[in-house]
Amino acid sequence: MTARRDPLIGTVLNDRYRIDAKIARGGMAMVYRGTDLRLDREIAIKVMHEHLISDDTFVERFRREAINAGRLTHPNLVAIHDQARDGDIVYLVMEYLPSVTLRRELKHRGTFTPRQAIVVLDAILAALEAVHSTGIIHRDLKPDNVLLGTDGQVKLADFGLARAVTTATTTKTLIGTVGYVAPELVTRAGADARTDLYTVGIMFYEMLTGAQPYTDEVPIQVAYRHVHDTVPPPSDVVARLSPRLDALVLWATSKDPEDRPADAAEFRLALAEARAEMSEAELDLGDPQIAAGEHSPVLTASIDLGEEVPKEKRSRTDEIPYLEGEEDDTEDAAADGADTDDDVDDAADPDDVDDKDDAAGAATIAASGAGVAGAGAAAVAASGAKDDSTAASASDDSADADESNDSSGEEDSDDEQESKDSESDRHDKAAVVAGSAAASAGASPAKRRRRRVLTGLVAVVAVLALVAWFVVANLPAPTSIVPGELAGKPVEEVTSQLEDNDLKAEPKEVFDDKVPAGTVIGTEPVSGAELAPDSSVTVVVSKGEEKFAVPKLEGMSRDEAEGALKKVNLEVGKVDEEFSDTVAKDTVISASQKPGKKLSKGEKIDLVVSKGVAPIPVPNVEGLTFDAAYATLAKRGFRVGKDEVFSDDVPKGKVVSQFPKSTESKPANSLIIVRVSKGKEKKEDSEKKDDKKDEKKKDDDKDKKSDDKKDEDKDK
Repeated sequence: MTARRDPLIGTVLNDRYRIDAKIARGGMAMVYRGTDLRLDREIAIKVMHEHLISDDTFVERFRREAINAGRLTHPNLVAIHDQARDGDIVYLVMEYLPSVTLRRELKHRGTFTPRQAIVVLDAILAALEAVHSTGIIHRDLKPDNVLLGTDGQVKLADFGLARAVTTATTTKTLIGTVGYVAPELVTRAGADARTDLYTVGIMFYEMLTGAQPYTDEVPIQVAYRHVHDTVPPPSDVVARLSPRLDALVLWATSKDPEDRPADAAEFRLALAEARAEMSEAELDLGDPQIAAGEHSPVLTASIDLGEEVPKEKRSRTDEIPYLEGEEDDTEDAAADGADTDDDVDDAADPDDVDDKDDAAGAATIAASGAGVAGAGAAAVAASGAKDDSTAASASDDSADADESNDSSGEEDSDDEQESKDSESDRHDKAAVVAGSAAASAGASPAKRRRRRVLTGLVAVVAVLALVAWFVVANLPAPTSIVPGELAGKPVEEVTSQLEDNDLKAEPKEVFDDKVPAGTVIGTEPVSGAELAPDSSVTVVVSKGEEKFAVPKLEGMSRDEAEGALKKVNLEVGKVDEEFSDTVAKDTVISASQKPGKKLSKGEKIDLVVSKGVAPIPVPNVEGLTFDAAYATLAKRGFRVGKDEVFSDDVPKGKVVSQFPKSTESKPANSLIIVRVSKGKEKKEDSEKKDDKKDEKKKDDDKDKKSDDKKDEDKDK
């Protein structure tokens, strides 16, 4: 069967990031290898699953991961380069490291040598030093979020659940990985940097032993053990491990945060001291290929990165079960159980008061299962008791219950597991068995039968409650699918289809030059997306082509009119110029379209622009008397200037010439000069003029000779 090709392969996001190949898939996002086309470098691109985009909680968690990781710079932290959205694709751009997860490498190797585990743990603690120094706690440390590079680099990733310490949640809804969760997160007692160190201790245990200390198919069972049990030393599983490693694991996984290292720096220092005090044989324990005196090589990814990743069960990040007031509830439940048992016995035999304490002891195990946190434990105990068809004593039932609870999720035999229990656990078991035996010895057969019946009923109820809880918790959430092929249909039809699928339509109108008005362009999220019933789907509906109103252009200058049209996505067309007695020069007289008319984008508007007042032809007034010429010119709006001259040809009092000539046109109020004849010039006046000219010439010659003589004297 041919595998379906990922549709995102080859996509370029925001004209910069090209998706080249799929790397891994998580519960929240898919990780791809890609290329930054602008900087020409290889990158990792984390793309949120399409069905989560409509969930504001997941989008905010995705955004918070970019913010938290983006402000951290450290060699052991995966760098975040960018966070953006391209249409329906929400993504992070991260540093690309050819690597495998610690989870996959650990599964491939089985266990790490102490030297290798210390190297990985030191890198994780170095990264946490940088994270905690900014006031942030990771809250989701696990092998799936630690990368082992082919060059020996170890990097911490995935800050989707990271929070500032001052805002660490104490609510009843908390997301995390139950196999690595600290007790204070289960009981919602708050969290700080030491919460991450508990998880680091669990991971250290897993690297040394190959398994988590607590495993179970039911998450609440694992959460219960994190709160109530003490993590066993890893040397219980792997013989000959250094006691220094046991001490580090038990220190980090203390149930009380006050008993753990104060911070990552303190734990890292202790790790370095332990390594320095360990022998080479202790550091390389478990590596058969290392000869005496040699060191194990640097830890690098030993898996071929080209091979296909096998599908395997990963540590799931999910809601952590909430054990509210766990310790108090357990005690209260035990007391309530004892009282209940006493009441039953009193009703059966009022005189037998000496058996009350014994009955209370026998009922403790069943009663502890009645609490919120103990439901899982009680169910396991009850299942062990139900299979015993003989008339076993109460102490036998109790022992079976303890053995069944202790062995849940473990591969070791009963004898081996019993050797792994802590000293305090063994004392607790002995006390319970002893109390149950005493109760059995002091009770009559009838009472023992009644007690077994009561215990069986409680166990059955607990089992049924647990089964119901498990079934309900694992039922797939009901989903509604966005129908396909909605584009191109009328909005009313699309709305009806969505309602048929238990979805709500929220129309969003947009302009579109090609899709007719009232027709659906698409939906957000797209067709095929799975949503919770009654979710809203944004239906993008076309409003048709966008039109733009013509502004009022009359009275604007030419430049102003061009700017006004450009502002509304229209353009200036042909421009004509004409004279106007009322409109100033370079001002728009009229436009080809009326103001307010709606036009398509880019349409052109023709303009008529004023050239100012039209010029007036100058009339011919030569030969007219001055008075007649003045009247003619003034009538046409000109001003008149007079210049008298002698003329042998034109009679006195008439116009000899004019300026400008009658062939020209001039604006109104222009000055016209007319030369008026003074008649013929008299002879005496003419002779006087000639004499004056001769005298002037003589004076000029005399001045010239005087200047020449001065020049000669200078030369001498």
